[in-house]
Amino acid sequence: MENTFFTDASGKPFMPVGLQAHNSSTGTGLIKKALRAVAAFGGNCLEAPVYWYCVEPEMDRYDMALVKGIIDETRTAGLHLILLWFGTSKNGHPNYVPEYIKRQPRTYRLALGPDKAPVPSLSVHCRETLERDKKAFVKFMEFLKAYDGEERTVLAVQIENEMGYANTDRDYSRPADRDYEKPIPEALKAISLKDSGKESIAPDSPVSPWKKQFGRHAHEAFSAWYHSLYVNEIAEAGKQVYPIPMITNVMVGEQSFEEPGLCYNAGAATGRMLDIWKAGAPALDVIGPDIYNQNRREYTRICDAYTRPDNPLFIPESPVRGEANAMNALLAAADYGAVGICCFGAESALDEKGEVLEECRDMALTMRILSSMAPLLLRYRNTGNVHAFAEDEFETSHYLKLPSYHVVAKFLRRHKMYFGYTADTVSEEGRKKAQVRGRALLVQTGPCEFYLGGAGVALDFYRRPAPEDEECFSHLSSRQSGQLNFLSVEEGYFEGETWVAKMNRNGDETNFSQYVLDGQLIRIRLNPDTGMDVEDN
Repeated sequence: MENTFFTDASGKPFMPVGLQAHNSSTGTGLIKKALRAVAAFGGNCLEAPVYWYCVEPEMDRYDMALVKGIIDETRTAGLHLILLWFGTSKNGHPNYVPEYIKRQPRTYRLALGPDKAPVPSLSVHCRETLERDKKAFVKFMEFLKAYDGEERTVLAVQIENEMGYANTDRDYSRPADRDYEKPIPEALKAISLKDSGKESIAPDSPVSPWKKQFGRHAHEAFSAWYHSLYVNEIAEAGKQVYPIPMITNVMVGEQSFEEPGLCYNAGAATGRMLDIWKAGAPALDVIGPDIYNQNRREYTRICDAYTRPDNPLFIPESPVRGEANAMNALLAAADYGAVGICCFGAESALDEKGEVLEECRDMALTMRILSSMAPLLLRYRNTGNVHAFAEDEFETSHYLKLPSYHVVAKFLRRHKMYFGYTADTVSEEGRKKAQVRGRALLVQTGPCEFYLGGAGVALDFYRRPAPEDEECFSHLSSRQSGQLNFLSVEEGYFEGETWVAKMNRNGDETNFSQYVLDGQLIRIRLNPDTGMDVEDN
């Protein structure tokens, strides 16, 4: 299935691979540093916040200078942009609302905890807050259409940031309590949540309808439903003005002991609450998890939850440094068909000279791999033809079985090999290229054609014998069944969707294994005619 979720001005599919600016950078000189960081990572997209209090500095007075400025700077840099509407919620807190909202808590109500003390989150049961947020958002979208509708520098808009209640599992105010006692909405009656324990609740129990439907997850489900309705109304209003993709990001629930309000924001579109959010917010095009989880089991569990027929995987935030995300991001692209991957903290990735910091180089390397292979990832998404090799702890090699080939990936910091003359692996910098944690993407584009992009990985291909082959052992043992029997091996790159070969490998550079170093991209054409079926006359 081709990735058509994000598109450019010409309507062509586009895979955003980039960085997100820090929270307070828009409108300051730090944005230039953020844009330089995106370029240093080989990215194509910046995510940057737009602040409600700047768009509406006084009630009903709107100023789009901030929005115009960030679009102009991104255009000048030749990049695309995803704008983040910091409205009612920033990590669940109302940091970026205008002062008139903050100064009138009787009108624009805060949520209350179970002790009836206010928590630092605005209540989604407050119609007055929603109307003001929606009105400002519509003004922002009107400007966006007028200023960027043709050039399409802006790919999409994120509504709010990590929506949900901090420090409580639901709003305990009187308006919220009245909503809590209402019958379960018709749209939720078919939804069942795992591990709810609702089967132990007697039919005649005096508990609320939400408890009867969702058991121990009732308060979280209640919060999720009303948060989704809130965001959906804003998304619908925005799309009526300018129908570009609308997304929201999520503080994931896969944290600590996984209880809302304690481990993550209550009402967030966590994996457990995703069905409820999909029912309540159909105007959202995608719900994207912010994945800071480093261990692979949690990471893939999150990817599993957010990869659905009604929700392509888009990762708006992830760590900008460290090996873990550098490995996991490739799994997201290959195994889950991610339509885009971004890292948070662009400005923090560069030193004072504008160079990528040592601790960020692994992620920058992976970003370059993703960017260089984006045309293939767009074309072959969800076809089963995209495969990731990401060196795990204690792993020295990785086996991949394809219909016609055995493929063995060797991780070069564990395996010594001869690279030939054209690859520098002797100098200090050259040795580093072979000592990185191995990672690569392999895309099969034909029965015997492959593209390999990566670093610190070498592949061996072995032609699998035909089922009827009586000489299968001899044929499999012959080097003629391996990568020696190639048609061509090219180093190159993509210009748009066109492959450009800049060098042909042969001889010493191909006789051992097909390798990639430091983000290289190669095209491998194996010979389908091994000669094994030729009779010896």
